[in-house]
This record gives sequence, C-alpha cells and structure tokens, in this order.
Amino acid sequence: VEDCGYTSVWDEFAYQMDEQFGLPPFPLLYTSSALCKALNGWSFGQVESIRRVAQCRLPMLLIHGGADDYVPTEMAYRLFAAKPEPKQLWIAPGSGHARSYSDHPDEYTARVREFLNKYMY
Repeated sequence: VEDCGYTSVWDEFAYQMDEQFGLPPFPLLYTSSALCKALNGWSFGQVESIRRVAQCRLPMLLIHGGADDYVPTEMAYRLFAAKPEPKQLWIAPGSGHARSYSDHPDEYTARVREFLNKYMY
C-alpha cells in the first residue's frame, strides 16, 4: 500500500521550488543535487520512485488525496501508469496531502482491507 507517493525526489523538489518560491530548477536544484552527491554519495536524480514502481511485480494499492498540493495528485496517476498489474488506485476526493485516512477513515480502511484480503490470503 502506497500513500501520497512522489515520482522522484527531483520532481518533488522542482515542484516545491516553483510552488513555494517561483524558482526554476536551474541553478539551485542542480547545485543542491551535486552537493548532496558529494556529501552523501547520491544525487536527486538517482531517487526515482517511478522507476522502482515500474519494476515491482507485487500487488500495489496506490492512494492519493485528490486535492494534494504538496505532492501533486498528478504524480499518483504517473506512478499508477508505470506500475505493472496487479495494481489499484484510489484518489480520495477532496483530500490534501496525507489526509486521505483522516478525511475518509471508513472508506480508506475498507479499501485497504479489501486489497489485503485479495492479495494476502
């Protein structure tokens, strides 16, 4: 079960830089990524959830808030498209980032339970 996931660190940081500060990726994101690589051994471009999701053969339920403005809902659709079957997607109506459960506890629980019952037993 994956809830409010992003496609990549690069995509998320670029989105936040634009949304919060109106800044383009160059030069700050490139510089920060290079600094991260020098200090930690990995760059922002190396952390691509979408690539890993595309390789996953296990069943996956993707959940995302329909009004998520922190990790854009569009990223959930891209992750879902990349994921091979078996897969399911639930976009929680009107929910912001990490609010799907708190906004829709009964439906969230029912969907997760149904998914687990289908694939775990």
